[in-house]
Amino acid sequence: MKAPAIFLVILFLMMGFRLQQLQAEDSSLDPGGLDQGAWSFVSIPDFLNFDIEYPQKGWEEALGFILGSMKKESPAFAMVAGDLVMGHWGTGKEEIDRWANKYYPGWVQRFKDHGLKVYAALGDHEIRDNPWRGAGADAVPFYKDAFRRHLKMPLNGPDHMQGTAFYWLHKNALFVSVDVFEKGKSDQGEIAAGVTGRQLEWFERVLNEHGPKVDHIVVMGHTPILRPVRTFSSSGMLTVEGRESGFWKAMKRGGVDLYLCGEVHAVTCTQRDGIQQIAHGGLIGRTTKPNYLVVSVDGDKLELNLKEVDLVNGKGRLWQQDKSRGPWDTITITEDRKKRGFTSIGQLLINKESPTKEFEGATGFFIEKNNPKQ
Repeated sequence: MKAPAIFLVILFLMMGFRLQQLQAEDSSLDPGGLDQGAWSFVSIPDFLNFDIEYPQKGWEEALGFILGSMKKESPAFAMVAGDLVMGHWGTGKEEIDRWANKYYPGWVQRFKDHGLKVYAALGDHEIRDNPWRGAGADAVPFYKDAFRRHLKMPLNGPDHMQGTAFYWLHKNALFVSVDVFEKGKSDQGEIAAGVTGRQLEWFERVLNEHGPKVDHIVVMGHTPILRPVRTFSSSGMLTVEGRESGFWKAMKRGGVDLYLCGEVHAVTCTQRDGIQQIAHGGLIGRTTKPNYLVVSVDGDKLELNLKEVDLVNGKGRLWQQDKSRGPWDTITITEDRKKRGFTSIGQLLINKESPTKEFEGATGFFIEKNNPKQ
């Protein structure tokens, strides 16, 4: 073989090897639809919603059980739809960075130590908590920058939201995480929860480019869109305009299957326009019944199972920066409950084998007649 031919062979081999490296490093490059084998992912919004160290005395046994239970589901990854920390970290960049450096690394490491890859959306607690007025609103970019640096989410979102809005592809599914904390006027001050303007244009481009190539589309954002929803120890912030928003209409046009959200610390499952919204999650340290969702993907089917466990809270409180009422000082789980593990509180099958998407076999929280009324 002549030298030029040998050089070309080596070059193509090197390019192929580098492509494999990139695909391993960034799952947003995973070509969707090539592997149709069954697989799963889990969702647990509002994990943890407080500034918690790692390890945290009096917490690790229960947290380890929760993360260990999710790991046993053999998920490709875990999704956390915001509120990782308490985040009441002031308004100055140096102060914000100091607290972020204290609490974010432990949050990330806890998932790593349990062998769980994680994709996290931005929650209101990652930007100092609502409402946002004056200096609090001015500090939002500093908070978003800290989230971007520590969580290291894919940098494929709109230019003004790199690392806080992003997407990834896994096997036969597209996942999009949106940053619902946009500048605007609302009852929350100078932030209006939603996806509009440049972010909405980006969102629609992602759906149009990748949606036709995959079997399923899942969107994650912090605030519920459909209402009403149950709330527990929450301000109950909702996406502005709800079902009439351009965001929801774009999801409807784009064939989205699931919208996963948190914020309200209680479970409400609502299906409209072929989209299943699931508001659920953690608030571990205040609730006694945290839950997670496991989604099993098998070809044209999504099997949804919400699972819950009982915890026992302590009697004291953990200190939180600039917050009078922190989480309980301990959280434990009884030996009997460990043996029983998480139990199902709702199941649903999204069946897309026929041209019409069907929502079948609803149990528990997926039975909508039991939902709160408007």
